[in-house]
Amino acid sequence: MDYLQAWDKFQDLSYDQLPDDVVKVANQCILDWFGCAIAGSAEPLAAILGDVFGHRSGPCSVIGSELRLDAQTAALLNGASGHALDYDDTGAKTHCHSTAPVIPAVLAIAEEIGASGAELITAFVVGVEVEGRIANAMGSDHYARGWHTTATYGTFGATAAVAHLLGLDKEQYAIAMGLAATHASGVKANFGTMTKPYHPGHAAESGITSAKLAAAGFTANPDAVMGNQGFTGAASTVDDPTERLARGADEWMILGTLFKYHAACHLTHSAIESVLELRTTLDVEDLSSLTITVHPGLLDVCGIPEPKTGLEGKFSLRGTASLALNGIDTASPATFVDAVISSAEVQQLIDKVSIETDTGLSNFQSKTVWIDKQQNAHEAFNDLSEPVSDYDEQGRKLEQKFVSLCDFASHEAHTMMPKIQALAEADTVTL
Repeated sequence: MDYLQAWDKFQDLSYDQLPDDVVKVANQCILDWFGCAIAGSAEPLAAILGDVFGHRSGPCSVIGSELRLDAQTAALLNGASGHALDYDDTGAKTHCHSTAPVIPAVLAIAEEIGASGAELITAFVVGVEVEGRIANAMGSDHYARGWHTTATYGTFGATAAVAHLLGLDKEQYAIAMGLAATHASGVKANFGTMTKPYHPGHAAESGITSAKLAAAGFTANPDAVMGNQGFTGAASTVDDPTERLARGADEWMILGTLFKYHAACHLTHSAIESVLELRTTLDVEDLSSLTITVHPGLLDVCGIPEPKTGLEGKFSLRGTASLALNGIDTASPATFVDAVISSAEVQQLIDKVSIETDTGLSNFQSKTVWIDKQQNAHEAFNDLSEPVSDYDEQGRKLEQKFVSLCDFASHEAHTMMPKIQALAEADTVTL
């Protein structure tokens, strides 16, 4: 199976064909993303992007703003806001922040063309599913080589989602994906800066551009994704992406969504949970040293050794561990600001934290060893790699998170949440 054959499954997919659990998780993804985007719209990067691009008028909403912009620009700004706090979901099967690049693209197009909420949800699911299949084809070394998969896979996911919403046929879809292969970009070297959240915004913008150009008759190589000299060959070292693509062909990738309950890089969460577990029975005043063991790949993502800014703190295993040791709420976006991360109490405990690596651990596993001043060792192991099975409980936790994110941005959650949760019944999408 190649990635074009995958379109046969999704081209005519309708809302009533989606399984109940897929619909439930999709709606949870959308609610969670809106909360993150509402809170993220108060971040400095949102103001900068609004100042630079706010002159581009159009019919599409910008979250947290009175601006109405063209679809591409609205997707860019909303996509950046949605990832600004790095608090949005992660896909265990898509190997990226699945929702962040896809929903801002379909939201903008739905507003532009007057699509229904059910059509938006369906297109969103299609985008996540294609995103995940491209991830399967690329393999893990794409990320290891320095690519930010939310930016690269996300461009293909956003393109597929918009293609579905615009009703592109298979030939047009192939051309759109060929264009997406040219747009897909973003490197991990920019983690800890405003450019990381810019990535999903750029991916969403590029997905709209790719699909619209294809619909208008623009040309591109339909084999530019997996063909000779195409994206998979240029950006990974996998021997047979076609064979890898076939894996999980009958799965729903969206069911692998992992949600965040700490406002930092998801790869720090397992260690945070381990520290919090140990802290319930141990006294920080009696701490001699703390050693966190993780997969070595995490050091390229959240291994900033001496964070001083809020953004650096989000990508620091040592920094987030110090926050947890200090009892500072890592679930609050207000924690990850320069004043907190650079504070004396956080910096002092960072000095007691060391990081070791073990290839036997997965990206979402950690082992933490607390040595007290009597040199006694206390251990905790944590594994966050598996999605939950209790969707109702997950939904309740995400509602609580949504309210806290709205409170952070001084936004009234009670007016927005019911509207988002009733999206499937909406004849048209408006914010």
